[in-house]
Amino acid sequence: MENKSRKIQSSKSTHAEFLNLQIVEEKEVLALLTRLDLHNVHFANSPPGNVDQSVHLVAGEGLEAYLPLADMVDISAEVQRLSKRLTKMKIEYDGFIARLSSPSFVEKAPEDIVRGVREKAEEAKEKIALTEKRLSLLGSTVPVPDC
Repeated sequence: MENKSRKIQSSKSTHAEFLNLQIVEEKEVLALLTRLDLHNVHFANSPPGNVDQSVHLVAGEGLEAYLPLADMVDISAEVQRLSKRLTKMKIEYDGFIARLSSPSFVEKAPEDIVRGVREKAEEAKEKIALTEKRLSLLGSTVPVPDC
């Protein structure tokens, strides 16, 4: 039965020559266990050039792996999903800010309710910042076609 799952390319960086030789010798087993594309596993003494577009794993002292995000995630679908989520979060955040900007709410509502809305607004603000950061990272991994 053929495994139709998507294969992942990988770059390994190690400064320990002995460890590097062991990994090269066991490359087929490693590929079988991890869904790595055997023809796209590269070994080097330094990180690859696309480090900012990769997931960085530290497998042990002297051994690091870099897995390109584009091989693991449908980036355009993830950007679309996060963009929708960001829109909803901003609407929710704006609602919290509107409530907190209303003098009648702040003056008449119990203190614990106002504090709760402030905390929710702060949490929403943090989530928005994280989501924007993720979108920025993913946006930098989307290849731009040549004109």
